[in-house]
Amino acid sequence: TRRARPPCAPPAKIDGGREMNERTTPETPVSADAALRQDQVSPGAEEKRQATPRALPEDALIIVPVRNVVLFPGMVLPPTVARERSRNAAHEAARLQRPLGVLLQSNPEAEEPNSEDLHWVGTTANVLRYITGPEGTHHAICQGTKRFRVLQFLEGYPFMAAQVEIIDPAEPHDPDIEGRALALKQRALETLQLLPQVPEEVVAALSGVTGAARLADFISGLIDITPAEKQALLETFDLKTRLDKLLELLSHRIEVLKVSREIDERTRGSIEGMNRKHLLREQMHQIQ
Repeated sequence: TRRARPPCAPPAKIDGGREMNERTTPETPVSADAALRQDQVSPGAEEKRQATPRALPEDALIIVPVRNVVLFPGMVLPPTVARERSRNAAHEAARLQRPLGVLLQSNPEAEEPNSEDLHWVGTTANVLRYITGPEGTHHAICQGTKRFRVLQFLEGYPFMAAQVEIIDPAEPHDPDIEGRALALKQRALETLQLLPQVPEEVVAALSGVTGAARLADFISGLIDITPAEKQALLETFDLKTRLDKLLELLSHRIEVLKVSREIDERTRGSIEGMNRKHLLREQMHQIQ
């Protein structure tokens, strides 16, 4: 009861041996009222049913597609909700006091994305506030909570909806994980020291993060990498593997920043030397 997805690279494994992108195979999304036999509904009941919003299953999420931004658990982001279906989604989530499911578009060019235009792993989010700007722009300030993966998309709603599986984070007391987390925090702090004009609040927030999973998600949201690379981190459910990926990314970032700083210092020194020579020539010319 889902749309088939195009062939892709072999999916990653999660606990229990299931595959991250494993899905059942019907070709079309499941209708929200598929179980209701049409011949059992009288004309009056059918008209009333169409006028009444369908109840969302308990294992379903209201979906909001986003472009070029990946929400991680613990992060707060104000994504723009410009499309009518996305505004409907935010309003319904606020009305029902239910979380949203935020999914990155795999095809950012799609104006009205369907299941084939989205990544199927995302983050549940609580809507903290809904803001309408003076220019008519709409923003839903969301705080990420947990990872999820889509099992199947649902039809019959004025917004995108999907049945999902929540990915509960597993953080065992493992010396390997604790050691990696400590090294990751040290490299992240070193990276911030090499960046210009980093707010002290960011350094303080990073220093105060506890727990390897929370630290990994905090740094994943902070690090300057592409949305595709962030999505790959979001889809890496194994904590140890995720920490290793982040350690590698930060090590590369530190090397780049060090080289950049060395070039900047050499360039600044060369310019200062040329300025001193020019000033000396001017002084000699005035003396003569």
